[in-house]
Amino acid sequence: MQLSKHVIASALVSALVWWWLRSSAAALACFLMGVFIDLDHVIDFLYNSRRHLRIRRFFAAFEFEVLENIFVFLHSWEFALIWLALLLCVPDTRQPVALGLFVGFVTHLGLDNLFNRHSRWAYFLSYRIRHGFVAKYYYGAWEYRHRLKRARRGG
Repeated sequence: MQLSKHVIASALVSALVWWWLRSSAAALACFLMGVFIDLDHVIDFLYNSRRHLRIRRFFAAFEFEVLENIFVFLHSWEFALIWLALLLCVPDTRQPVALGLFVGFVTHLGLDNLFNRHSRWAYFLSYRIRHGFVAKYYYGAWEYRHRLKRARRGG
């Protein structure tokens, strides 16, 4: 999902978190997590392009190019389950900020899972590990073929 859409979705969900918890800190945490979870894409870009980070090239790479490997370590339903277990089992983690972070994390992951055309298993870290972080498995068959055709045509 594009950054601008994550910003809009995070703002809306953060407003709901504020209404629910009456905590500005929780709402801010939700917003920041909902947007900045995507920083893990920087690792993928640098690993695949072996170039300096340039913003325009960075965004184009994830939207149009075929990367060889995709790690996105933070994009993981396993982490969401661990976090949920901690929220439920450890009383101190029920603080509004921890809840806001969790809601931002799950919202981001859910929207990516819903709107990106990747493999249905792409957001499970165990799936990516099992396939050696090879991007072909992350993309899924349809998206991988589509990206290859576009790359061969030159964009």
